[in-house]
Amino acid sequence: MKILFVCKGNVGRSQIAEALLKKYHRLDSKSAGTVVSNPEKIKRLGELGERVSTLFQSMKEEGIDLSKKKRKKITPEMVKEADKIIIMADHETVPDFLKEDPKVIYWDVKDPEGKNLDFHRKTKEQLKGLIDNFVEIYQLK
Repeated sequence: MKILFVCKGNVGRSQIAEALLKKYHRLDSKSAGTVVSNPEKIKRLGELGERVSTLFQSMKEEGIDLSKKKRKKITPEMVKEADKIIIMADHETVPDFLKEDPKVIYWDVKDPEGKNLDFHRKTKEQLKGLIDNFVEIYQLK
């Protein structure tokens, strides 16, 4: 099963979820954003500097380095390839081609951008629980 995680900027939630699903469940997953600013200028998360330092620190605690991960904006092709699409973005930023797709699942995960390390840790733990539940519900073990 191919899983696509979507958040607003493809910096925090979707990148965290993709990495956690791959590490702990070894499942095919990708991530994308609904509103990705300057993807041609900022190629990797590591280039965002201080903006993502708490994200990197919380993920390094899991043994995951996201600094070389690239940001991507969601496309109709990504949607077509995915078996399930998990959206963690505000409904108003979700493109029309995605809003009514039957493969879509919405998760209520607050955006950790600009938040402290403790908030990032809580976001990561929330995503771990949601992912474990998702894997169990869809019997992906």
